[in-house]
Amino acid sequence: MEVVFLNRFERTAGLSDVERGQVFIGEEQGMWTAGWQELRDAETAERELWYEGASWEELLASFRYGIAKRMKDGFRPLLDSMLEDAPYWERTPALPGLLACYADLNDREKELEPLRQWRRAKSAEERRAAYLVATNRELQMLAVYVPRTMEELGQIPGFGPRKTERYGAELLELLKPLPREHSFPLNWVERKIDLNTWSEWTFRQKEEKYGKSLSLVREKRKLLAGIRQGHTLDELERELNVPRRQLIERIEKLDEEGYDVSMLVDKELAGMPQTEIDGALKAMKDLGDRFLKPLVKRIYGVTEEGGGEAERCYEKVRFVRIRYRRDAQAV
Repeated sequence: MEVVFLNRFERTAGLSDVERGQVFIGEEQGMWTAGWQELRDAETAERELWYEGASWEELLASFRYGIAKRMKDGFRPLLDSMLEDAPYWERTPALPGLLACYADLNDREKELEPLRQWRRAKSAEERRAAYLVATNRELQMLAVYVPRTMEELGQIPGFGPRKTERYGAELLELLKPLPREHSFPLNWVERKIDLNTWSEWTFRQKEEKYGKSLSLVREKRKLLAGIRQGHTLDELERELNVPRRQLIERIEKLDEEGYDVSMLVDKELAGMPQTEIDGALKAMKDLGDRFLKPLVKRIYGVTEEGGGEAERCYEKVRFVRIRYRRDAQAV
């Protein structure tokens, strides 16, 4: 194996002991390898393999996730900037990040429940994903900092003018009964978070971020393998355990990235009458293919996206759109 990247890591244990290890990327005949080696006395190395295969994308995802885990555990690289543009010791924490860190360190499970119930109701009312109404982190910060006014609510990261105007009155009413011992503005948080606490929290976020990225890359590989093996959408849904709509969105993304998904598209459109396909293609030519709602309305008369038959209409239009775009690109 030819080593193409190597970096040493160290972690102080106790007053004088130092643990050492190194990360590596190697290549041999088109196969990539990445992992970790513990360096002990006499330079004996114990190897932990993070990835072995031909996918550069999965290699990088595995490598970043592995580094984030080691840095969360206290190891620090001699050569930094592998996960960021600047070394960690040169980065000054910004207030929004410190606010998120402080909020995560405070348990507010009891106070969070009314906020979660509000979000569920608002998500159903607006027919929007819950995270578009408010993320878990935004709700956590509301429960910890307990704003009392619109101006204070605007100091919570994620609550810009639009979201504050849209949801502010309801949220402030929900937060009114909660006690609060601190004041606004929130720059006092900078004095509450020391460097070690900030570093541990930051690298824990990196581990979660790159862990999710790695899961998506592996899921993408399984999805592509299933498509090449001729599986139907129903079979892929069962194998990957991914919601059907989300699965179709990922198939669309694969097509946009240049992967061949035509076998699956042809299977899904095989049971669709040609007149229906032609009508969908004409609608896309007349209205464009960017927005689904006007297309579904033109083809099927459906005005709202939802469960059952309406969802099936959107599903069919998505697959016709993949074929439409593929044919347009070929021309």
